[in-house]
Amino acid sequence: MMKVLICVSNLLVDEPGLVFGGKLARSLQADISLLHVIPSKNEPKDREKGEDLLREASSILGDPPVKTILLWGDVVNQIIKEADRGNYDMVVISVSKIGEGRQPTSSVHRSLLKNLPCCLLVVKNPKAEIKKILICTGGFQMTETLIAVSADIASASGSETTLFHVAANVPTMYTGLKTIEETLHELLMTDTPVARHLRRGAEILTEHNLQAELKLRHGSAVYEIVREIDRVNYDLVIIGASGANTMIKEWIFGNLAQDIVDSVGIPIMVVNQVRAANRSKFSN
Repeated sequence: MMKVLICVSNLLVDEPGLVFGGKLARSLQADISLLHVIPSKNEPKDREKGEDLLREASSILGDPPVKTILLWGDVVNQIIKEADRGNYDMVVISVSKIGEGRQPTSSVHRSLLKNLPCCLLVVKNPKAEIKKILICTGGFQMTETLIAVSADIASASGSETTLFHVAANVPTMYTGLKTIEETLHELLMTDTPVARHLRRGAEILTEHNLQAELKLRHGSAVYEIVREIDRVNYDLVIIGASGANTMIKEWIFGNLAQDIVDSVGIPIMVVNQVRAANRSKFSN
């Protein structure tokens, strides 16, 4: 069974994310655990508040009962340790405001993106239901795992899906055309890497009995993804982790996943390719 860890720090901030994450986890028939981290186990008042918080969060999710975990220490370190120790498939955290890069939750999700051993769902401005999902494919090597995970979520939630790929440059054979979107049908008939990439993505979704709209853009991935979300009423974005987990890699390659998470104003899931690929299935 799939395992989901939902992090709770303050219900005034986290309740929308708690409800959103709980609904998604239950649609996947996942085993849910709630985690709260306090600064020190030697403060009885903090422990009591933490226990009360977890009880209230559990009551919000309702039946069936969920497991609650109270830990102490550094928030990021404890989330990472628990995610690894419990072999979770997904961790859920909430972000209360958009555009405030200094808020604690922003620093938490940035640290988790670099070090978390599983998928991360960052909940911002969630809606009551997931009806439209934007699946953003990046490097060609990550397609199958990313889309398989996305297909599980789309199937469980009964959502419409859009398979979205941003190419860095317009292929030479299409130079001079007004927009690459106008040539998508013709492009899919070719044997170019982009065409094979999109066809394989569509095949994986079809194998899950899903029909997806295919969209192709060229330019900056962050800009084009944000522009697409502004144009279409999506409820969830799914991307792959960029793998920039060291300072050297981040300096050389940048951290595309982090930039996208910081820029997108709706719930966004970052798929850890290694953990998801090593599971027989993202959900059973």
